[in-house]
Amino acid sequence: MGATVGHDPPPVHLPPVDFTNSRGDETANMKSPVIKRSVVIGGHKTSVTLEDAFWRSLKEIAAGRRITLSALVAGIDTERQHGNLSSAIRLFVLDHYQVRTSGAETAKDTAHPR
Repeated sequence: MGATVGHDPPPVHLPPVDFTNSRGDETANMKSPVIKRSVVIGGHKTSVTLEDAFWRSLKEIAAGRRITLSALVAGIDTERQHGNLSSAIRLFVLDHYQVRTSGAETAKDTAHPR
């Protein structure tokens, strides 16, 4: 069946977005949830622009590996193929949790075969 010309698809209803900042204050004027943060890499201060969720996750990963946040970011910086450091950090965090999730799914499938 082809698409009907001249008809718009029905609206998609998304859940409300929580626009609270790290202090728990609501941001009434809808400021960007992205925050510029400083980190030292190889003795040089640089800034990255990240959402709170990515920053918190990055700190959790560093703590789990028992390394400093600066050491983790330096490793990400060294390994990145292209793009800016902020994007590389987001991709690193996403990959970290995807690997953990796929590992959990594999273990669950092994424990309970279909």
